[in-house]
Amino acid sequence: MVWMGSAGMDEVDGIFIGSGHNALVAANYLARAGARVLVLEAQESIGGGLCTAEITLPLFQHNLHVFFVRWSPNYRIWRDLELDRYGMKILTPEAQNAIPFQDGGGLVTFHSLERSLEVIRRVNPKDADTYARIHAEFSELSARVLDPLRFSPPLPEEALMERLERSPLGRRLLRWWRPSALDVVRELFVHEAVRALVLCNVAVRGYLPVLDVPGTGYIVVHALLVSHTGSLIQGGSAMAARALAAALYAHGGRILTRAPVERILVENGRATGVVLQDGRRLRTRRFVCSSLPSPITLGRLVEPSHLDPSLREALAGYRWNEEALFGVHLALTAPPCYRGTNPDDPLNCALNHFVGYESSQDLEHCMRQIRKREWPEPPRLHIGIPTRFDPTQAPPGCATAFAWQFVPTGPQAVARRGDDTSAEAYAWRILERWTDYVPDLPDRILAFAVHTPMDTEQWIPRMVWGDRHHGSYHPENFWARRPHPALSHYGTPIEGLYLCGSETFPGGSFTGQPGYNAATVIAEDLGYSPWWKPRRAEEILAELEREEGTAR
Repeated sequence: MVWMGSAGMDEVDGIFIGSGHNALVAANYLARAGARVLVLEAQESIGGGLCTAEITLPLFQHNLHVFFVRWSPNYRIWRDLELDRYGMKILTPEAQNAIPFQDGGGLVTFHSLERSLEVIRRVNPKDADTYARIHAEFSELSARVLDPLRFSPPLPEEALMERLERSPLGRRLLRWWRPSALDVVRELFVHEAVRALVLCNVAVRGYLPVLDVPGTGYIVVHALLVSHTGSLIQGGSAMAARALAAALYAHGGRILTRAPVERILVENGRATGVVLQDGRRLRTRRFVCSSLPSPITLGRLVEPSHLDPSLREALAGYRWNEEALFGVHLALTAPPCYRGTNPDDPLNCALNHFVGYESSQDLEHCMRQIRKREWPEPPRLHIGIPTRFDPTQAPPGCATAFAWQFVPTGPQAVARRGDDTSAEAYAWRILERWTDYVPDLPDRILAFAVHTPMDTEQWIPRMVWGDRHHGSYHPENFWARRPHPALSHYGTPIEGLYLCGSETFPGGSFTGQPGYNAATVIAEDLGYSPWWKPRRAEEILAELEREEGTAR
């Protein structure tokens, strides 16, 4: 057991439950605003999904959750928190996305838009022209509307739609927002491999189960753009957690691991601290902020008497994401090569490989299997080979790789494939499927490890049923409805108790935006100076409306 000394803070202004990246982001912003903060982590290591571990053989580092990142030194949070000072470095490959064809060859897009258009033009000139036009359109919509709104607490959906209708840019965004993601992509592009490539970049963000649901088209605007800016963290994703933790320590924050919270203390309607599972009580002067999903934070850690019965009932029926990842992590003698290619072919050098997704129908078929709680057959894989870009993650001359398969989640689906025998059998199916495209794979495998949705929850209990996004992206569970209308602004009905995890807007993935927005709300509620100069959604939309008036 670890006890905090006087320099470790026996009195704090705020306690964070969980050390996922959103909690570390929020804690960093508030520490720099003058709050004395303590982050509590139940596990032995910090970072949540920022997890890198030797699960196959010694010296082979595997990223179990976060791998592909969209941060850069120009990203707002990176810049605000000066993460380059704390050892965080990213690598951005030129080859970004690959759709291999089983009979040889494939489609590759790049960090360079011009180079990507050259490749697309070879398969369909009309699609290349559309891609260039729509990339410019989406760039403006993202920079002026979507990205700023994601860095602000959400407006209620009706108010948001009404405000967007008032400006030309808002109306242009709604043009793409209202259809389904699947319909947007099929409307824009003709060639099936181009459609598949764009839809794969949508699906990896947790949207596979809702690809055909109206009201999901907005994610295509975001996904198409960032499909050219994928990066990885040098040394493994855990290095991002270390950088965030180092920045927090530098500004007076503290972190305690192996400190699972048993209960949140509530006195006279206000959160006043926590009780750890070992019985210790930790008090806070001003707030408690949880990065755990609200069904855990409010459903398990808070006494039922402190919540309205209707809210408790809603949280008990919370809509988790319908899919999770089944991972096969490999230690290799060398990277494999796709059929008919040499090692330096861009097809082999891409950051993302989408194997078995050669058409939009392939994604639609996988979506329907997930909805029926069927494990996809044949497997269709999201593959990465980290050591092509960062050789430090394996012994000299060797390689690591992973193959992620979307699988259904929830108690029935997990039980169906949760035992070791079934998991191993499905892992072999995944390896057989990849071998259909890379015949030299079997001869290069030293060892492999399986990571099921159940393993995910055991490693990171806040990822219920392996749900890395902490909730569905169905429109009924998004924007100001996420995770519940009464909780959408990061506060709760209990004074001084806040939420900052991936179930809050704008959701999962390694963005830090839920933590950023939660820090903004806490600072405004409690009188800390928001030195980062956040903008409210009303302000962002009013600026667009003023431009409409000026144009007239």
